[in-house]
Amino acid sequence: MSVDISAIVGEISWTQSVTNSGFVKTSQGPDKLTATLAPSTTTYNRIYAVKGTLAGGASVTINLQGVTDYLNQSLTLTKVIAFMLKATTTAMKLEPGASNPLTWPLTGTSPELIVEAGGFFLIGDGLPHTVSATDKNFKITNMDGAVTGTYEIALIGGQ
Repeated sequence: MSVDISAIVGEISWTQSVTNSGFVKTSQGPDKLTATLAPSTTTYNRIYAVKGTLAGGASVTINLQGVTDYLNQSLTLTKVIAFMLKATTTAMKLEPGASNPLTWPLTGTSPELIVEAGGFFLIGDGLPHTVSATDKNFKITNMDGAVTGTYEIALIGGQ
């Protein structure tokens, strides 16, 4: 089984205005900034998506060379070009795993990204990041110490 079609789309749209005393309101927009990637489905031939639940303060480490997709296929990804994390009910922290850490898209000494409840993080890169035996694990942590939280992840990769 392979990917039939995939796309990474990011957009921020707006309309803004200011009231001018004695004059007509000044407006700008509607306007938007949009970016789209349409990766080759030959090269980027696998989609991994999961919806998970974590108890308060709990975490999960995801190994991109040992996951199963929604079609019940075992994936051993060798590259990733897009990633999205959605925090649905509590804030979630994304960071490299403790062993064999996936360093993309975060870098530095103590890389982490916190996505607040109701928010999301999306990255589509023009070039793939290599996933290997030493660069494959990332960790998601529920930042609320008491409340169970849910998250969703989707990524586009290849093997």
